[in-house]
Amino acid sequence: MLHAVASLPVGSLQPGDVSAATEVRAGLLNADVPSASDAAARCIQQTIDDLGPADLWTLARDTAMTLDELAWGATATLAGERLAQPDPLDVLAAQAIVDELAERTPCRWGRQHTDAVRAALYRTLADLADVLLEASESTPTLLDWTAHDGGWRASAVIGGVIHHVALQKAEHSPSAAQPVWHRTPPSVPRIAWQWRITNGPTGRTSHDCGPIPSALAARHAAECAITALAAGRCSL
Repeated sequence: MLHAVASLPVGSLQPGDVSAATEVRAGLLNADVPSASDAAARCIQQTIDDLGPADLWTLARDTAMTLDELAWGATATLAGERLAQPDPLDVLAAQAIVDELAERTPCRWGRQHTDAVRAALYRTLADLADVLLEASESTPTLLDWTAHDGGWRASAVIGGVIHHVALQKAEHSPSAAQPVWHRTPPSVPRIAWQWRITNGPTGRTSHDCGPIPSALAARHAAECAITALAAGRCSL
């Protein structure tokens, strides 16, 4: 996974892309995450632990780390340091760390700055690893999508019951993720999508998920959901 990220041209990943990739998990409804994800998380932690500030900065920048992701890392770092006596001012202290990281070069990072970036990378890459493991558990059911009313529709028969799948633009798109380190914003505005699965002739039972940043990811997530339903790993 790290090699795949490194092979991308600089600027290919936009803020929030790595986090958005984890939205595929939503397609599995309440399916269990494979136990192998623990091993993947340990591998990621060991790899990141071996990186110095300059390499951490390169990885964080090239995966388009967002301010929210880094703020979580800074907060987690401070909370870990004060397990005995949590400090209510940690939120302000975490924001100060984020502001300093946005302005300083890696050679001027202190221990807290480095730990905050590490913690943020642990989380985003481990989440992505979970998704890759989930996807590897089974091949998503390829649905026959047809264009409908600005979106797409498809159907699948599970246990003799027709399940209808609809993909449409989300009513409320998420606000654009803010990068930690300045990047040229994408020239084409993104449209968020959501999918919905209903079953039976009246469609009384349903499940929906969104917003998801791309139609391709939303379709894939819906196909993962159909696969999980057909395998009995979850229910609507």
